Amino acid sequence: MKIDQSQLGLLKEPFGVLIKDDNINKESLNREIGSAHKIITIGDTTTEKLVCLGYIPDISVVDGKEKRIKKPKIFEYPTDKVLHFENKPGELDEHVITKVMQLTQSNLKSKVQFIIEGEEDLVALPFLMFSPDNWVICYGQPYDGLVIVRVNEDSRNRAKLIFNKVFNI
Repeated sequence: MKIDQSQLGLLKEPFGVLIKDDNINKESLNREIGSAHKIITIGDTTTEKLVCLGYIPDISVVDGKEKRIKKPKIFEYPTDKVLHFENKPGELDEHVITKVMQLTQSNLKSKVQFIIEGEEDLVALPFLMFSPDNWVICYGQPYDGLVIVRVNEDSRNRAKLIFNKVFNI
């Protein structure tokens, strides 16, 4: 599924609480993540920051890049399962969406890492659409900070609305 380039502006605004780069620490994360049932990180830098501050994601989605520049290697942390997917820039592969649906609707007990060949940014949308209440999704807002979204009915509906607009559904 290819993104409608004219709708890119819908993806620029933070979807949840924005923690500025200078304020990302254990205290600010605990305030926003606190009692989350599951934590999902989107992006290499986001995943690394959270792990280094003691928050091991239940699901992480990485592509080995930071601001579209290839990193020497993918940050490693303890996971139980690594899944590899291809997802072209500006697109969202149906296999990725299917796996997101399966994971979010299962009784997830293991730590899972998605390694995306291509681009991982848009994978946040299906996680926002399908995750149960009280899951938290964290992603980077380039040059600004870290966005944390606590999933609930409102955030799921907003994600579905944006998904439908950016993919012309």
